[in-house]
Amino acid sequence: MLNAHQSQAVHTSEGRLLILAGAGSGKTRVIVHRIAHLIQQRQVSPQSILGLTFTNKAAAEMKERVRSLIGVDAAKQVTLSTFHSFCMQVLRKEIGKLGYTRHFSLYDERDMDRLVTQLVKEMLCHQGELPSLAPTKAALQDAANRGLSETSDSWTDPFSKDLYFRLQSALRAYNAVSFDNLIYLTIRL
Repeated sequence: MLNAHQSQAVHTSEGRLLILAGAGSGKTRVIVHRIAHLIQQRQVSPQSILGLTFTNKAAAEMKERVRSLIGVDAAKQVTLSTFHSFCMQVLRKEIGKLGYTRHFSLYDERDMDRLVTQLVKEMLCHQGELPSLAPTKAALQDAANRGLSETSDSWTDPFSKDLYFRLQSALRAYNAVSFDNLIYLTIRL
């Protein structure tokens, strides 16, 4: 079932634990067995466990495996989801503290492209076609992922900096959040 290193990881329940292993080496098995161990052997409340992953497929697989180890009722109390899904849940409850309402919209890539194009045209007083905004959009995405502030020394392009903060203001005015900002806004809370 579990090899010696996996078993050690499952039963190490104090403090942090970092598991570094290649694809197909049993990381998910270790995580779900560790969750089961914490609940069944250490009497940790299932409601106190949060498991985050990057993909919906991985989250669904973890849920199914946990369910098979601890039963349906206890498994329903464990929070297992993607990072972005978890952030959406938190923001739906708490985003009012950041000046949004709970009924905010989540802007997808197309919505963001339209808004960025509109803001760039306003900033440049330009009516026609724009050249590719791909480098500018990449800078905006990087800023969102890093949670840059106006006073940050990391800004190298004044245009992107100005656009980024205009974009954040526009999103707040529209009561909207971009997919790229879900994690950052949750961290801010």
